[in-house]
Amino acid sequence: MTRRLSKPERWLAVGALVVAILLLGGWWLLRQALPPTPDPTWERIQESGKLLVCTDPSWPPFEFIDERTGRAAGFDVDLARLLAERLVPGVEAQIVTVGFDGLYDALLAGRCDIILSALPYEPLRTEDVAYSVAYFNAGLVLVMRQGTTGVENLADLSGRTVGVEWGFVPPGDSWQRFSFEGLGLRRYDTAEDALRALQAGEIEVAIVDRITALAYLRDCRGLQIVGQPITDINYVIPLRPDSYRLLEEINNALLEMRGDGTLERLQERWF
Repeated sequence: MTRRLSKPERWLAVGALVVAILLLGGWWLLRQALPPTPDPTWERIQESGKLLVCTDPSWPPFEFIDERTGRAAGFDVDLARLLAERLVPGVEAQIVTVGFDGLYDALLAGRCDIILSALPYEPLRTEDVAYSVAYFNAGLVLVMRQGTTGVENLADLSGRTVGVEWGFVPPGDSWQRFSFEGLGLRRYDTAEDALRALQAGEIEVAIVDRITALAYLRDCRGLQIVGQPITDINYVIPLRPDSYRLLEEINNALLEMRGDGTLERLQERWF
């Protein structure tokens, strides 16, 4: 049985609660009065008019070297320029080419302010870098022939012949409610082979990554992506942890681009 507090004990408890509330209130007021912690990266971008962007130009159509100009081009390069314009009027993106294995080291060493190089979110790196909101989902999608109906998600695959790439393994949590037992699952050497089989009528649905699907649909008619990605591989922008103001501004710009159709237009241009 719980012991009831005596009257002095109750007054002590109330007093402790009041003191805690006053301390928290005083801390909040102090935080409001103090000037914000400076973001050295944001200050340098404003002063120099340059947003330094690291990228590895070996992953078209996201980033590659244009043979005509000898300069970096692609989805991420265009996105970098649009982001720079929205951060501060007059700011320009300056591309810094770096090998893939050296991207994070270059960022942490101060060679660039952000990385834009089709990098997925990596939870294990969050102690060393900060990540923006996602700007592209490269997860798995369902592809069918145009005009076909009745499939929007995994649950609609029951009884259908489905093509996948060799090595395909259903990712964990997002597939827990779905069983591949009973499906006419066919495996192909590559995701492109699965899409060709779909186009030829060998299978009814192909499960491939969204990048392959978009690239294939650009050149070959008669297929369509149905529904939303069934897994998430979110491409994000890494920054140094102390670039908190730059992170806030980039997130705001990306959300605006998502809302006004800019990201969709970039996708249409490069895929």
